[in-house]
Amino acid sequence: MEMQELQWNQIQWKNAETRVRKLQEKIFLHSKKGNLNKVHLYQKFLTQSRSARLLAVRKVTQDNRGKNTAGIDGVKSIAPGSRLALSRAKDLDLNGKADKIRRVYIPKAGTKERRPLGIPTMRDRAKQALAKFALEPEWEALFEPNSYGFRPGRGCHDAVEAILRGISQSREGKFVLDADIKKCFDRIDHAALIKRLRTWPQLEVQIHAWLKAGILDGGALSHPGMGTPQGGVISPLLCNIALHGIEKHLSQWISEIKLKDSKGRSLSRRDKVASLTTVRYADDLVILHKYQWVVESAREILNLWLSELGLELNPDKTRIGHTTNPIEGTVGFDFLGFNVRKYPVKVNHRGKLHLPEKTFIKPSKQSIKDHVDDIRTELRKCVTAEAVVAKLTPIIRGWCNYYSTVVSKEVFSKLRYILFNQLVLWAQRKHPTRGSHWIRAHYWQRGKTQLEFGHTKSGKWLGLKPHNTYGIKRHVKVKGDKSVYDGDTSYWAQRLRKLPGVSTRVSKLLKTQKGKCGLCKLNFCPGDIMEVDHVVPLSRGGKDDYTNVQLLHGHCHDQKTAAERTVGEEPLALRGARAVLK
Repeated sequence: MEMQELQWNQIQWKNAETRVRKLQEKIFLHSKKGNLNKVHLYQKFLTQSRSARLLAVRKVTQDNRGKNTAGIDGVKSIAPGSRLALSRAKDLDLNGKADKIRRVYIPKAGTKERRPLGIPTMRDRAKQALAKFALEPEWEALFEPNSYGFRPGRGCHDAVEAILRGISQSREGKFVLDADIKKCFDRIDHAALIKRLRTWPQLEVQIHAWLKAGILDGGALSHPGMGTPQGGVISPLLCNIALHGIEKHLSQWISEIKLKDSKGRSLSRRDKVASLTTVRYADDLVILHKYQWVVESAREILNLWLSELGLELNPDKTRIGHTTNPIEGTVGFDFLGFNVRKYPVKVNHRGKLHLPEKTFIKPSKQSIKDHVDDIRTELRKCVTAEAVVAKLTPIIRGWCNYYSTVVSKEVFSKLRYILFNQLVLWAQRKHPTRGSHWIRAHYWQRGKTQLEFGHTKSGKWLGLKPHNTYGIKRHVKVKGDKSVYDGDTSYWAQRLRKLPGVSTRVSKLLKTQKGKCGLCKLNFCPGDIMEVDHVVPLSRGGKDDYTNVQLLHGHCHDQKTAAERTVGEEPLALRGARAVLK
C-alpha cells in the first residue's frame, strides 16, 4: 500500500517501531565494534525506510506534547490524522537543503538575560528527527560513561549521583572545578564538528546545511559562521558529539603526571585515573580531586582542549571550591539546582563523640528562592481557590519530584510553612473584611495528617498538597555502560518504575504490565510518552480503579480514543480499538 493511500490510524506502528529499533540496535552493535562501514550501511537503510520517515513525522507532531512554536513556515503543529502529516513523511528526504530558521528569545533562569532559540520549520524538524534516529545509536555506543545531558535514559539525577560517588570514595574533602562552557551552542566551530562526525557524505552535507541555514531575527537575515542553534531537534546531539572526549583527555593527562599517596608512594596509572572525577551535563562540568593544583591544572588543560572547537570556559561562571573548607566564603558548590557539600555529623561510638563528615546534597538556595517566587507570581494571577489549586499543584509536584531524591525533608517542611503564609495573604487580600477564623474555615480542611488548602467541587473536596506530603526516595544511578539501544529491555523497563516523578499509579501499572504498553505490547523506553487510559471510559460508566485502567503509549492512547469515537455508543470500545490497531 502506498504511503499516500494510508490513513494515519491504519499505520502499523508496532511493526514500524520494531523495524527501526532493530536497525538502531545493529548500528549500536557495529559502532561498539568499531566497524564504521557497517554503521554507515545500516544508517542509510534506516534513513531511506518508510517506517523511519513515518516515525520521524510522528515524533515532531503527535508525540510533541509541549509548547508548539512555529518556524518561518508559520506551522505550529500538524494534526496526526491529516493528509499533511502523511505528505510530510512521503516527501521526507535528506537532500542537503535546509529552510531558514526563526529566531526567538526566552528568559534565562536566574538572570535578566534572554536565551536565543532557533526554531526550524516543521519539514526540517522531521528531517532532523530522521537524522537523529540514525546518528544517536552510533554515538551512544561511543559516549563517555560520565556524560549525562541530552541522552536517552540518563538525566540530572544520574549526574548528581555520579558526583556523590566521586566525593564519597575518599574520607577527605575534595577540591572542585565547577565549570560552565561559555555560549557553547552558539560558538561550536562548524569544521571541527563535521570532522568529529565522521559520517557518510549525504548526511554530512545535510548537517552542514542545517548549521549554515540563515537565521531570521525579526526582519534581519544572518548566516551563522559558528554554532548550532538551540531549538533544533538534532542540536543537543551535535553538542554532545562536539564535547565528546573531555573525560578521556583528562584521564590521559592525569595518568602521565606524578602523583603520590598519603605515605609518599607513587600512584599507579589506574589509581591516578581513579582519583580524578569528571562529570558533564551538556555544557556544565564538575571536576573533583583532593589536590588543588590538580584541579587548577585541569582547568588549563580543559581550556586548551576546548579552544580547538572555538570554545572556552566562562570565567564568570567557573570557580574552584572545596566540599569541606570555605573558599572565598563558600563551602561546596551548586550543580543543576542542587547544593553539594560535606557536613560534620555527630556520632556516638562506644561512649566517645566523633565528628565525621558526610556528604549531603540538598536543593540550592537559588532554586528555593526561584520556586518561592514562582508560587508568589502565580498566586497574584489567581482569583478563585479552584484556580490556585489548578495552578500551584503542577508547580509544587514538579519541584518536589525533582528534589525528592536528595536530602530535602527540612526544605520541604520550610516550604510548607512559606506556602501556608502565602495562601493566608492571598485569602486576606480576597476577603479584607473577614477574620482569620472565617478564612481558615472557608479555605482549609483537615486532611490525612494536616490542614489542606482547597475548595469543594460537586460535593468533593479538592485540596492542594503541600511540599511536606511528598516523600524522599533515593535515585539509583544508571550503569555506566548501559544504553537504550543495547537490547536489554528488561533493565530499562524496570528502571522506568523508579525514575523521579513517576507516580505510584504509573509505577504499579508498569509492574503489572511488565513494562509493556497495554495495547501495542511493545516495551516502554526512556523518553516514551506514557498515559493512563480507562479501558471503559468514565463517560460510559467505567470505574476509576486499577481494574479499569491500563498504561499506553501516547500515540496508542490517541488511536484507541479515535477508535472509540468511530464505534458510536458501544459501551466497551476496547475490542473495536484492538481490531483497528491489529
